[in-house]
Amino acid sequence: MKLNTLEDLHRYLDKIPMFKDRGTEAARFELERFQRFCKAIGDPQETFRSIHVAGTNGKGSTCRIVSTVYHVAGYKTAMYTSPHLMDYRDRFQIDGELIPESELLHFFNSFHELLERHQLTYFEISTAVAFWWFCRQQVDLAVIEVGLGGRLDATNIITPEVSVITNISLDHTDILGNTVEEIAREKAGIIKAGRPVVVGNVGDIAKAAIKDIADHHDSPFFDAMTLQPRFEDRVPVIGQGTDKLKLETSLESSVQMYNLAVAWQVISIQKERFPISEKQFKQAVKEIRTIFTLPGRFEKLHPQLNWYFDGAHNIEAVEALISTVSTIASLDRSILVLSIMRDKVTPEIMAEFQKFKKIYYYTEGSKRAANVGDIVKWVPEVQIISGDKKEQVRLLKELKSELVIFAGSFYFYATVQKWLKSLHPNH
Repeated sequence: MKLNTLEDLHRYLDKIPMFKDRGTEAARFELERFQRFCKAIGDPQETFRSIHVAGTNGKGSTCRIVSTVYHVAGYKTAMYTSPHLMDYRDRFQIDGELIPESELLHFFNSFHELLERHQLTYFEISTAVAFWWFCRQQVDLAVIEVGLGGRLDATNIITPEVSVITNISLDHTDILGNTVEEIAREKAGIIKAGRPVVVGNVGDIAKAAIKDIADHHDSPFFDAMTLQPRFEDRVPVIGQGTDKLKLETSLESSVQMYNLAVAWQVISIQKERFPISEKQFKQAVKEIRTIFTLPGRFEKLHPQLNWYFDGAHNIEAVEALISTVSTIASLDRSILVLSIMRDKVTPEIMAEFQKFKKIYYYTEGSKRAANVGDIVKWVPEVQIISGDKKEQVRLLKELKSELVIFAGSFYFYATVQKWLKSLHPNH
């Protein structure tokens, strides 16, 4: 096998089952095979320091905040996140730069025989690319996002400086457990002996479960919610008294305050090894959208349109989305354009989405995608977006003056961007 272009690479990767299409059928919940592959390529994950971030919601945004802060402070900082929304290379960033095409092709051309022999999953391959590239680039610090769960996630072969658990709620219950406590224990599987753990807005039941595991590993435990993240006169604030920090940020979502508190807690407990000043933290938070790309988190899609995209697809994330939209305008003035995976269509989630004044539905081209029939029984008045491109453009033009929220699945993002380009070709 010889891959000469990114198109060759995409054809190769497209043959591997993705979680997007196959769900748990595309995953493998054991680490031994992946560990053997990494050992065969020199255990690159052991050559750099890292921060490991798990959580039901907020882990991607927290990775972005932490990465930006360390970059602004002058450290060579890597970030690995998933899934990618537009470009496979988006998963791998160093100081805001995507992995070069030549490096990506070099990895696959160098290790294709090992990849075939070990039969890695799509996510395992991506994780291996991240470890390999961060090693080659000799980064000072890598911020690594867990793919799913924690204990048996491919990323969990690292020994991080700090483990982070941003949030716990019921999601992927078929894999991680049916209760908050069970899910918390799975995610707490990233905690390593003697290494500190930071938790965000996880709730009392999850916090107790995580602290129990941290105590078992003699891992110092830090609760970022003691920083009391809040708004004072619409100004984001964390900390109290002389430690009080007033922040300026473009992060519109109110739940981002929890992520900011987690980031500051992580940075505070690492100050001896990676010194960061308050000034640098404030500067990074102010510049948060300009360095590391992480689209789809209540993202304003175009300066001339009141359109936003948010990948909210579980109950807590959807509730947070509703809360954020309510700070912009009343929900009866907002339009929802929804596309969602079938396994996310629950009474609780659909009840939240029904708060919008008008709902349109588009069926994504994925085997896991909910079809019209799955949605109509919850939202009988839903309006269907057809597959006809002319009809799509006509509808989008009608919505140009409206507050529109595109939501339901991160996999919907690429479609929305194509729609946007049909209206604004230079976007």
